[in-house]
Amino acid sequence: MTASKDIKLPQQASYSQLPEYIEHVNEIVASYDSPSGVLGELVRQVADSIWWVKTYQKDKDHLIVMTMANCLVDRRNVLVGLEKTSLRVFEALFKSWSGGIVEPEDQTYLDSTLGSKGYNLTSLRAEAVRKSIKELEVIDRLIERQFKNMRLVMQAYESVRFAPQLLKKMAVEIEQLMQRVEQTYEDQRREVSRQ
Repeated sequence: MTASKDIKLPQQASYSQLPEYIEHVNEIVASYDSPSGVLGELVRQVADSIWWVKTYQKDKDHLIVMTMANCLVDRRNVLVGLEKTSLRVFEALFKSWSGGIVEPEDQTYLDSTLGSKGYNLTSLRAEAVRKSIKELEVIDRLIERQFKNMRLVMQAYESVRFAPQLLKKMAVEIEQLMQRVEQTYEDQRREVSRQ
């Protein structure tokens, strides 16, 4: 990476060194024609907000699937192998919910577990959302905060980007006003000298 594309976060967060994060930021920066300076930092902040929105969305999905798995795994009856059973149910649910390919053996196990508890995938998801609504609201507020950050950063980006053009426009307008004032003085002098 060149010096102008270095990621400069206020604090060196642990995620800032992840290759997928660096790739994400570089893609966003490249989509803005690789700005540098203040504009580059603002684009990096937008990229960081987008990263967190995606991360929080994944967290929501995992929370829902984890709650779905907890609804299916009876912790009172399964003492030995509970973690293995929970993981198997979680993986099968996650693959099924995200459109992945579930192994036939795992699909059969998932179908039998759903049937024994009186659920289908939709009703199980509804129950999971009901049980984790407070946690989901917290994540939604975090997502909303990131969108608000993005809007503010984009406004700052546009202001910084158009500031030089606005300055030039104002300089031209001031020059025109000065010429008008000089023209008015000149007209007044001519009028006075004519009288």
